[in-house]
Amino acid sequence: MAKRKLTSLRTVLLRYLLLCGGGCALILVLWWVIFMQLINIGFLLPAVASAQACAEAREAVAAVTAETFDSNQISDLCRWAVVQNDTVLQTNMTARQLKIALNAFHGGSGNLGYTQYQYDVKMADGSFCLLQYDYATPYADPALRDTLPDFQTCYFVLLAALILVWLGWQTHCTVRVFAAETARLHRAVDAIAAQQPEHIDADGARLREFSATLQAMQTMGRELTDSLQSQWRMEQQRAEQIAALTHDLKTPLSIIQGNADLLAEDALSADQQTQVEAILRGTDRAQQYLAALRTACAPSAAGETFPSHTLVSELAETARALCAPAGVQLILNEQWQGTLCAAQCDLLRAAENLLDNAVRYTPRGGTVTLLVTKEKQDFILRVTDTGPGFTAEALARAGELLYTEAARSDTAHQGFGLYFARRVALSHSGTLRLSNTPGGCAELRLPICEQIEK
Repeated sequence: MAKRKLTSLRTVLLRYLLLCGGGCALILVLWWVIFMQLINIGFLLPAVASAQACAEAREAVAAVTAETFDSNQISDLCRWAVVQNDTVLQTNMTARQLKIALNAFHGGSGNLGYTQYQYDVKMADGSFCLLQYDYATPYADPALRDTLPDFQTCYFVLLAALILVWLGWQTHCTVRVFAAETARLHRAVDAIAAQQPEHIDADGARLREFSATLQAMQTMGRELTDSLQSQWRMEQQRAEQIAALTHDLKTPLSIIQGNADLLAEDALSADQQTQVEAILRGTDRAQQYLAALRTACAPSAAGETFPSHTLVSELAETARALCAPAGVQLILNEQWQGTLCAAQCDLLRAAENLLDNAVRYTPRGGTVTLLVTKEKQDFILRVTDTGPGFTAEALARAGELLYTEAARSDTAHQGFGLYFARRVALSHSGTLRLSNTPGGCAELRLPICEQIEK
């Protein structure tokens, strides 16, 4: 298929300006031609017709008196009023027109319009005839002048309407071009979000700049999708390797622990007994690490509906068991009770990991606070302590598998707790937030009663 010829934004905008300006100029020219034709065929009178009629009326009324004044001698293109000793004897003006005429007669200003003119003609008996006319193009037929609106006003209103219609149509056509292009951008964003960059229509664009943007988005989408798929494969491979490692280590550890148990039953010297006990403690710790690895890499449990108070009660028992030996005070603040829809065992284990982490780094005599509350439609479980808090590195990386701070690394902490808590939060469409208050603060936030799709 032949490649579509692209247009630049500059060309579109320039064409819009030319069409708007040229169209308005053409309308003005055609409108003027029509106007002149109406005058030529006698439908309209030229603008000077009223001035000529008023000049003839001035000569006629100057030779008559108020009593002999005959309105039939004055063209209906003129407005007139006979005034004697500030008394209006006769007039064809409206009340407003007469008020303006009298104000001008007495020396007032600012009342006559830009196209209105008035002459104060002194009559033979000293009376005055006030003559007014409009410098405009009236209808030639007096009957039309009496029944139809002023032609000049209609003329300009219709001209303005035609220009506005033309400008509106051109604007509408130009907006449709931009709307079609921006719609392609929206569809491209949706395709990237769905990891389907092949659905981006980069060849359908009509504007060069939009086509370049779509092509860049298509390339970016492919690279992003490839990166995400590569990351997913790496995580799957790592999980499989960890699962294989835990399985392979289980057998030799069982052999070591079994033989150590047999040795412990024999009559051993004090040094040998100490060595065997050290072996047993090491194998117990290794078994705990393997259990933690299996838990961290295991799939999430199925969701279920349960009251939040059940979870809090079990957590309170665990927290007391953790705090008492460490000499740490526990504060339980349960501000909300309701129904949760989640994997209860996973949520309980994640919360216990947060509590264990807080107690571990809280000095003796310190305090650990467990807060359970609700914000909008979110269930909040917040654990705070009076310990030293998280370092900047920990705030950025805590929750990664096998991550431990170098300053806090010990044999009992291998980075499984926060990783598992973060996994549980994500599997429930929630979040795990770490902060300093100034002690450590870990907040587990989950949607209330939202079943997680597996």
